[in-house]
Amino acid sequence: MRTAPTGQRWWISPPRPDESLRSLVLRVAALYECSASTIWECLNKDEACPSGDMDLPSCIALRRMGAAIGIRPSTLLAHRQADSQWLLAPSARNIYCPSCWSEDQQRGFPYSIRRSWNWVLRTTCPEHGQPLRLAPDDWNISSTFVVRSIPSLTNREEGVLDLIERFGESLEQSLYFGAAWPAAWGIGAHSARQLLLEMSFNVNTVRDYPQTNFVRASGNLQELIRGPKHQEEPAAKPLTWDRYRHITDPAIRRAGLWSAAWALVPDLPEELSPGWATLPSHIELYRRRARRD
Repeated sequence: MRTAPTGQRWWISPPRPDESLRSLVLRVAALYECSASTIWECLNKDEACPSGDMDLPSCIALRRMGAAIGIRPSTLLAHRQADSQWLLAPSARNIYCPSCWSEDQQRGFPYSIRRSWNWVLRTTCPEHGQPLRLAPDDWNISSTFVVRSIPSLTNREEGVLDLIERFGESLEQSLYFGAAWPAAWGIGAHSARQLLLEMSFNVNTVRDYPQTNFVRASGNLQELIRGPKHQEEPAAKPLTWDRYRHITDPAIRRAGLWSAAWALVPDLPEELSPGWATLPSHIELYRRRARRD
């Protein structure tokens, strides 16, 4: 194992367009065969003031990062990303776009995590329009990782993914950016978010699956939409949005968004159904409330 740099000179390429600074530190950690936290501690060990988070370092830490890479610190400013309610929690930002990484591979660039993939209510790459996927924990060091290609989707499958993305973006824009919530969707953005939470966590009183486990994705959607694989303990009440922000896997978030969209968006064709023969009771309650409002 190599020793973490102390001088600090990071012999890596500068950040890729839109790369997060956490991703940059992970690439350094791979080079020196140690953890990202060790790299961060070594970089800031002589600094008495707080150094900030890897994604949002202090000015002093940013200058040290620039010096370590051999670039102007101002170059790194655009790569910072503050923690926000509309973003995944910093520890959950481990997703990738297969098209982006395939292009990186073809051009000989290192893999990196883009900031634009970290929006918690969106699960599609803004550049390619492709479904995001869960990255392996060791994406920065694995020499055997093969980027999985995007399957050819049918019109129905594309329709389901479009519904999920449209619903998630509408919820995001209404909750955090002042956009109007579609009146036809009934109950309002905050109630819709509460429904999403109830779909995504075990709201029973015993160990069980959350409702997203019963979503029935077929065809190519099976690898893009799913509930958790294991039963969960009853969720602590009240359900908090911060807990949802820690769901890394886009496939699990898609299952919840699909369920909430089906409950609230009126007049959807049956082909866009999550596959239930009947709606779960609490979803039917939300749907009746939306129709009544």
